[in-house]
Amino acid sequence: MLEGWIDVHEASILGMFCCALFSGIVSEPGTTRHEEIRVSGKDSVVGTAPTMRTVVALGWPLAMNALLLQATLIIDTILVTPLGEASLAAMGLAASLAGLLVGILFAFSNGTQLIVAQAVGAQQFKAISSGFWSGLLINLSLAVVGVCLILTGGPALLNKLAEVPSIGVEAFEYLQVFCGVILGLAIVQNITVFFNARGKSRIPFYSNLLELPVNAGLSLVLIHGLLGFPAMGLAGAAIGSLVAVCIRALFLAFHLWRVPQAETAIPTRSCRDMLGNIKRHLSLAWPIAGSFISMTFAMSICMMLYSRLGINQFAALTLVFPWIRIGGLIVTSWAQAMGIFVGQMLGRNDTQALDSFVSQAWRFAFYLSLLVASLYLLMIFSFQWLYPDLQPETRRYLLQFLPVLLVLPLIRSSNTICGNLMRAGGDAAYSMNIHLSAQWLVTVPLTAVLVLYFSVPVFWIFSVVLLEETIKAWPFHRRIFSGRWKRQLA
Repeated sequence: MLEGWIDVHEASILGMFCCALFSGIVSEPGTTRHEEIRVSGKDSVVGTAPTMRTVVALGWPLAMNALLLQATLIIDTILVTPLGEASLAAMGLAASLAGLLVGILFAFSNGTQLIVAQAVGAQQFKAISSGFWSGLLINLSLAVVGVCLILTGGPALLNKLAEVPSIGVEAFEYLQVFCGVILGLAIVQNITVFFNARGKSRIPFYSNLLELPVNAGLSLVLIHGLLGFPAMGLAGAAIGSLVAVCIRALFLAFHLWRVPQAETAIPTRSCRDMLGNIKRHLSLAWPIAGSFISMTFAMSICMMLYSRLGINQFAALTLVFPWIRIGGLIVTSWAQAMGIFVGQMLGRNDTQALDSFVSQAWRFAFYLSLLVASLYLLMIFSFQWLYPDLQPETRRYLLQFLPVLLVLPLIRSSNTICGNLMRAGGDAAYSMNIHLSAQWLVTVPLTAVLVLYFSVPVFWIFSVVLLEETIKAWPFHRRIFSGRWKRQLA
């Protein structure tokens, strides 16, 4: 049930997207109205710029898909909270380790998504199928290696990180089952981004809509031992995730079978040619994946450092970060939808339609960030109702996070738009360097110093997240306003 760790948001886009859906203005991206843009110059083509409705049509399933992924973790915390703070801390510790591998899978899948989107824009069917199969083989290889590392080195690492040995033991029991989920996610996520890149983001959304009730219901039964089943604690949550991800994989495989064969056929029967395709795919996807991998590793290491805090402080951080990720889903999903369209436009060399499209989408993202900040305010005062079994000290720590939560969406949303534009335009290496510099020169070392050497309040430790976004803002916006990101795509 920890699928939503990556990357990347919030339920508030539900209002706007659902209103659009039921009022009839949202349709599949392929059938939504576009604005005709007349382009001159021999290096450009006459194309169409997506309207905001078009972005909404692609973006609302992305947001809902990511929201449902994150909802599984939220449901986990609600179901596990009655087991006590120790089990909640064990869950957070397991998330910090498994999140490294899941984050890598999602990171390379994001790279695959933009590569396939560019091929879709250029109508190069062989490149589409090559991107799909290369991404799938890369994901499976990473998953197998990662699972082996977790099973062999996980117990020793968890015991060192846990405040008490029993927490480490409980966390590893969860991870043993969750390794099967990781292998399933390697396949599922690659199919998901393939449909997203083709503008069919509703199919992955429906797969998650099918998965969530199975995941939540089965986990509830197995965690607490209902309906005659034994009470399995955290391991029961992992089994629920495993069964649910298998059902989701079957659903996506059925829809993949219905895709035109030209887009899914194995591009070559030669092992040498396939290895060449994978190498080219890696060279394009690595800078894109590198940003997400760095973010995931940095966040997981910080969570491991947080585990050295008191149980109440660590429990508060474990509770708040999934909600932060849900809040980020609003702007991130919007930015990803925009990035897919930008990649398609650049793939067909329709560069002159970009500026007005990006400007409109950016303004809309700012309004979404204000909505996220408002929801964070509501969220903090809802914790008493969501988690009635929390100790008063844990609730007090959660309330201290509020000032940071109100400012964070305003800066992070604009940075997210910048990063997705750079990756769509082939300027992913520059974006990756910004992320790496801020995370590994500031966030991780500063968090380590504050946690391990200074007894500062947990508010200041949490505020490092806001400091990182502030540091990244200047180089991100300077690069975007220079226009160089549009000229990096080969």
